[in-house]
Amino acid sequence: MKRLCCLTAVLAAAGGAPAQTPDADRRGAYLSFQHGNGNIYGDDLRGDRSMSWRAGELRLGRELDPALLGLDRTRRDSSVRIDFVYNNEGHPDNHHRDGFALQATITRALGAGFTGELSAGPYSTYDTTMVNGVEINEASRGILSSVALRYRLDRWTPGLHLRLAYNHVWMRRAHRSHAVMIGVGRQFASVPPYTEGTLRQGRLWLGASLGSSKTTQTGRRAVASGTLEAKQYGGKWALSAKAVLEGDDEVMVDRRGVAVQGWFVQPVTRNWQVAVGFGPYVARNRRGPHRTGVHGLLTMQAERKLDKRTKAFFALSRVKSYQQANDRDVFHVGVMRAFGG
Repeated sequence: MKRLCCLTAVLAAAGGAPAQTPDADRRGAYLSFQHGNGNIYGDDLRGDRSMSWRAGELRLGRELDPALLGLDRTRRDSSVRIDFVYNNEGHPDNHHRDGFALQATITRALGAGFTGELSAGPYSTYDTTMVNGVEINEASRGILSSVALRYRLDRWTPGLHLRLAYNHVWMRRAHRSHAVMIGVGRQFASVPPYTEGTLRQGRLWLGASLGSSKTTQTGRRAVASGTLEAKQYGGKWALSAKAVLEGDDEVMVDRRGVAVQGWFVQPVTRNWQVAVGFGPYVARNRRGPHRTGVHGLLTMQAERKLDKRTKAFFALSRVKSYQQANDRDVFHVGVMRAFGG
């Protein structure tokens, strides 16, 4: 409950009121954090199937034109979003699965402060599990479906709400799961304009970050890591190149390399924006049999403008190595400075 109170305060204070200038290409943004519990089910499962109250979800969304789905764009009681979701399915025995989903979401006002949501979309996961005495990361793909009920807390901040949801994971060749989640969210009804016009004309941003990275295998400790980054914004898109030093867990991974990422950027207030980036990551691992390889780097990032040329950011990244037991979760805090323009 203390965690929910902290998240409520963060969303309520996220940079002040949004701009109100109408723009056909600017639609509302959405953020939510949830925590909960559930179970896994399917064949060949042993031990405790409960998620042990460690299920969690982070959701970033952008509203679309309702006409894309044949809905009446003049209606104010419904909306259509595309949500990018990080979902953690908790800690059942021998199955610690999490991943990322892209969902289409339809919302509808129900009256008396309540709003309903229906979401579904593809879901890619990585399951840390023990097979024949060897711990591995097993990749699976399926569908994440969600039903949510929201209750407005406008007396605190416009758009703030409690969120109660049910998540169901369907996998064709792996176990399935269901979970009940509760948390807080905020609907940003009118977001500010993008600060950069085009990628070609955008200013060059240079930055650095420090934090920790942890190999997604039980018993591995978090180690210090860092990045140096060059980034250029243009409208709702951005492009970056970064040098990554993941750190040494002294057992499986001591990796460093260079990543290129394409980004989708969503402003939420005058001072805050969120972004999702993905791209190839060429790196060398100084431990284990796999020395150099091309991996995937996926990042969810929140950025806070400090002045016209300076911003701070918090980033959550997943390194997908496509090699057993070498994936990593990376948490960084950093600053960026704009040059030129």
